[in-house]
Amino acid sequence: MTFSDFFERIGNLDWLAVVVGALVFMVLGAIWYGPLFGKAWSKATGQPAMSLTKVPPANQLVGGLIVAFVASAAVNYFGALDDVEHSLVLALLLGVIVIGSFAFSHVVWEKRKFGLFLLEVAFTFVAIAVLSYVQGLMA
Repeated sequence: MTFSDFFERIGNLDWLAVVVGALVFMVLGAIWYGPLFGKAWSKATGQPAMSLTKVPPANQLVGGLIVAFVASAAVNYFGALDDVEHSLVLALLLGVIVIGSFAFSHVVWEKRKFGLFLLEVAFTFVAIAVLSYVQGLMA
């Protein structure tokens, strides 16, 4: 694959699916770090727990939207996967093996809590699986 192939493929992304995927990512994050695991995340980070009724500060909201958009575009780059098995495999490869291995460096070098690492990698796995499946349904 050359650089021109890469940019041609970026131009051929399903941008509606990318936007929908980013919104799905944000909703999943709000639920994951709110009612599901907000207390555990808060305890591990020392940050106040997220709330579904309170809008985060603008810089965090914009940063979250950027991360969600980039993650959604990356998932879309690998193709629409409209069956659960392929979505789970993509989530395992990208979310756990690739992103998880990089995230583990925070445990090693920054002495982050292992429980926080597991919580974040689990979210990444679930988010990528759901994103790829939703985008596949839109194809």
